Amino acid sequence: MRKHLSAVALLSLNIGVGSAHAITIDGNLADWGVTPNHGANGWIPSSGIHFTIEDQNNSYLNPGYGGQAYDAEAMYATIQGNRLYIALATGHNPTTKQDPAHNSYGAGDFAIDFGQDGTYELGINILHTLANGNKESFGIEGGVYGSPTWALGLWNSAGAYDPAHPDPTHPTHLTNGTLLGMADLAYTTTGQTGFGQWSGHTHYFYEMSLDLGLLTQAGWNGSPFNIHWTENCANDSIIVDPPPAHVPEPGTLALLPLGMVGLMALRRRKSA
Repeated sequence: MRKHLSAVALLSLNIGVGSAHAITIDGNLADWGVTPNHGANGWIPSSGIHFTIEDQNNSYLNPGYGGQAYDAEAMYATIQGNRLYIALATGHNPTTKQDPAHNSYGAGDFAIDFGQDGTYELGINILHTLANGNKESFGIEGGVYGSPTWALGLWNSAGAYDPAHPDPTHPTHLTNGTLLGMADLAYTTTGQTGFGQWSGHTHYFYEMSLDLGLLTQAGWNGSPFNIHWTENCANDSIIVDPPPAHVPEPGTLALLPLGMVGLMALRRRKSA
C-alpha cells in the first residue's frame, strides 16, 4: 500500500511537466534557438522542440507555385506546463492582401488535427487583409475556435491546380467555428534576412501559445496531434507534431484524491 501511495504522489508531481525552454511570445524565435547567420543549421531549434524544416530556393513549392513569397520555411512546437507553443517561419508576409483577381493570397490560419487523420478540429485565427485593405469578417485575431469550418486552396490531393476539387487535408482559413478562448499571439510584418541556407531571402515569423484546456474543450483526449499552416492559396503547406503532452488518463486523475486521502490517513496513524 505504501508503494502505491508513493507512486501516486510521484505522478502528481509529474503532471504538467514540459519543456525547459522559457518562451516569450514576441515574434522573435531566438528563445526557440532559431538564429540568423548560421546557414541551414540556423533553422534547427533547441533540444526538446519538435520541428519541420523546408528550406527551398525555387519557384515550385508543394503543391503549387509562388516562390519565396509563398514559402512555408519552418514550423516548431513544444509544450510547457499546461500550454502549447507554436512558431512558424515563412517567406509570406502576414499583411499580403487576399486579392485572387490579382494573384495575391492572404495569410492562412493555424489548424490542429487531433489523431493525425487529416481532419482539423481546432483553429487559431489570423485575420488576413482583404483587397480593399479591411480585415476579413470572420472571427477575432488570436481566437481559438472549435467545430471549425475551413476554406480550402487551389490544389487537389494529387498536387494539380484544381480549384473545383481542393485538397481537404490542407485547410487555409476559418470561415466559421465556436470561439473557445484566446491564444497569445505575435507575428512580424517587417521582413528579416540572414536566416537559413538562402540568407538573402526575406522571412516573417509567427509565435503563439494557448492553454491545453482549449484543446480538451474541442474534443482532444491527449492523443498525438498535428499542427498545420498554409496561405489562402495553399501553394505551400507545413505540418509539425508537438512532443507528447503529459496528460494523465481519467482513471489516473481519479486516483489522485484517493492517494492524498491515503497519505493523510497514514500520517494520522503514525501520529497516534
